[in-house]
Amino acid sequence: MAREFTALPLAIWLLWLLYDITQKTTTFGTAFAVFSIVCLPFALYHSFTFLSLAGSIIHLKLLDRPVSSRVIVASQFALWIGASVVIGFLLLRLAQ
Repeated sequence: MAREFTALPLAIWLLWLLYDITQKTTTFGTAFAVFSIVCLPFALYHSFTFLSLAGSIIHLKLLDRPVSSRVIVASQFALWIGASVVIGFLLLRLAQ
C-alpha cells in the first residue's frame, strides 16, 4: 500500500512540470526544485520496489532453461543504473 501512495507525489510533480512547460517559463523555480527533491525518494522507492518484483513477474527461458529470477532482477537494476548514468552524462554534456 505504501508503494501505491508513492505515485501520488509523482503525479503531482508531473502535472506541475507539464504546467511549467505550457507556460514556457518557470513559474515557481525554487519551489519546484524543492518539491522535486522531496519527490525523489518517492520515485526511488517506487522504482526500487517495482524492479525488485521483476523476477517474479518476468519469466524467461534461455536455451530451454528458465532464467533465474535473481539474474532478471540484477539485469533490471543494471539497466536502470546504466540509463541513469547515460542520461546524467548527456545532461551535463548538453549543459555546457
